[in-house]
Amino acid sequence: MKTPVIILIMACLVLAAGCTTQSSNPGPTTSPAVVLPTSAGFLMQGQALPVYANMTHITPNTSFDVSVYEFEVGEVAEDGTQELTIYIAARNMGTVPIQLVWFSQLTDLNGKTYGGLGISKGGVGARTRFIQPGESEAARDYVIIRSDRDLETLKKGAILDVYFIERPTDEYPPLNPEYHTRWNIDADIIK
Repeated sequence: MKTPVIILIMACLVLAAGCTTQSSNPGPTTSPAVVLPTSAGFLMQGQALPVYANMTHITPNTSFDVSVYEFEVGEVAEDGTQELTIYIAARNMGTVPIQLVWFSQLTDLNGKTYGGLGISKGGVGARTRFIQPGESEAARDYVIIRSDRDLETLKKGAILDVYFIERPTDEYPPLNPEYHTRWNIDADIIK
């Protein structure tokens, strides 16, 4: 029990050490504009951004903006499992190219988790190419869903935590997430 708590505290400290701000997303929503917080403290309190909100992370060299792009439910495999694909869009807001790796973790309404650091997409996570300044890329990550019941529970709503790692070279970076974003996935977003 101590290890997850220590990891959570360390992740919060890493998040608090980095500068983060959020920006609103003109994405596909019909609700009124949401006023988003402007500090990492919002996420450290366990609160989540609306599903189509953007968040900007400021790195030592540049900055990048991330948002949920879409979800896709895969076909049922022979062993009864399904891939739930998660596309996250990243936009380079800085002046130098950036390359990223990220890992997704979904938590359903019952607290059951799917994916996570070193687990999603078969343990390698989503990876981008070098994204040039002003350009965007949506990269594919996925988690494994083990039953129809699990999928139905996720369709009722979930929390998506995404852990981002800057990848300065083509070498695979250590699993030390530098940035974290949490989104509230409303009911019926996962279809």
